Amino acid sequence: MATYFSNFPTINYNLPSLPNSVQATDITRRFILRDFYKRNILSFFTYDIAEGERPDLVAFNLYGDPMLDWLVLLPNEILDPHYQWPLTTNQFNDYIRKKYGSVSTAMAQSHRYEQIIRQRSTYTNNDGETITIPEQTLIVDQTTYTSLSPSSRKVISKYDYESGLNERRRNISIIEPSQVPGIIELFRNLYK
Repeated sequence: MATYFSNFPTINYNLPSLPNSVQATDITRRFILRDFYKRNILSFFTYDIAEGERPDLVAFNLYGDPMLDWLVLLPNEILDPHYQWPLTTNQFNDYIRKKYGSVSTAMAQSHRYEQIIRQRSTYTNNDGETITIPEQTLIVDQTTYTSLSPSSRKVISKYDYESGLNERRRNISIIEPSQVPGIIELFRNLYK
């Protein structure tokens, strides 16, 4: 993200501990993609982040320049890549240990109870395509949960909950490479 801030204007910032003002990058400015880019479905595609893949690697693989990592983060409203980017398996397990004491403790503790309204199912349509209908659940309290039959209930552990959050971060929107030169030009003109 170093190049992202290189085009930002600077301001004079007065620190009480220093006799003179200091020149600093005005990070309060935000570059917002024009509504055209946000609404134009053809300008984006879905990308699944691989294990250990960083924003600069995604930018290099897709745009040929690791310094365009901000074009990976910005459309996904990722302001803090340390906490909003998917953790690797080792990072995730370290996070779980810090938060819950151990992986086994997180797996043993209930986060929520669910009633299964519709089981996951698949069928083949007339074109021979396999269609999957996802499971549908409803969050219930423990009393309701215990009154349900084993086939119509499930417990989501704290580990499963945290893992689900981490896995959802893997699916991001990526700007089509053909749109990148126009966005960079817009960005440069905005901060001239």
